[in-house]
Amino acid sequence: MPISLVLHELGPAGPAAEQTLFDAVFEVASSHWRVTPSATLVGTDISPAYLRDHLRRALDGAGAPPVLLLVTPLPAGVAWHGLPPEGEEWLAGETEA
Repeated sequence: MPISLVLHELGPAGPAAEQTLFDAVFEVASSHWRVTPSATLVGTDISPAYLRDHLRRALDGAGAPPVLLLVTPLPAGVAWHGLPPEGEEWLAGETEA
């Protein structure tokens, strides 16, 4: 399964905007894993541009336009350090799928 890294800053919008963001992720992604409060890995077959636009539409519709939204695909040879075991398991499962 292709994986995209989504960097998101929602500014002062609060928890409702965060819920809107993740509800929108669930609409188009088979799975996701939150790396940090502002970075999420998303397993999905849709393009990064489509994912960005989908998230923007959802947030704009909720009256919480994002301050920052960057969506980029992870390359096949992605490497990491310092992820907790559940993050490593998620990445291993997604890259094997």
